[in-house]
Amino acid sequence: MENEISKALEILKKDGTILYPTDTIWGIGCDATSNNAVLKVYKIKKRDFQKPLICLASSYEMINDYLEFMPDFDYYELSREGPTTFIFDSPKGISNYITKYSKSIGFRVPNDDFCKTLITEFGKPIVSTSANHSGKEFPKKFDKINKEIISEVDYVVKKLNNETENIESKIIKLTSDGKKIVLR
Repeated sequence: MENEISKALEILKKDGTILYPTDTIWGIGCDATSNNAVLKVYKIKKRDFQKPLICLASSYEMINDYLEFMPDFDYYELSREGPTTFIFDSPKGISNYITKYSKSIGFRVPNDDFCKTLITEFGKPIVSTSANHSGKEFPKKFDKINKEIISEVDYVVKKLNNETENIESKIIKLTSDGKKIVLR
């Protein structure tokens, strides 16, 4: 695992893109603070810029560093049943491509040792979007990922097995006035 983290870090630090396993599905990732890197992800996915991307953080403290205001909730309790993406209204320091149209940001703290270690060592959030072209079904296994996507990313993380959890995260919008809205 350490060798894969080192290689992925090297790519992320150079505004590159990675294909990597998350706690939910195989994802395309990059430095969430870099306009150049995020633009590459949008191009690889053939995704409309009006559709935002989510970001992974190593902790809720890291998420707080990238928000103007973080509502007061028990995030561990809200996410105890499984992967949970939180939508916040006040992003800061994140690529303009992610926040330009929605003025909000989706963050998840993954329950995956590889992801948490990678993000912790990188020191910033990374983009996490499914490893498919926009509008197409996301692949349930690595060997079902479109070869074009594999060839367009800068690095493919090697994982011992071909499986991820293959589940979608729950999505909860948290408003600055203390409301919690379950979107999925």
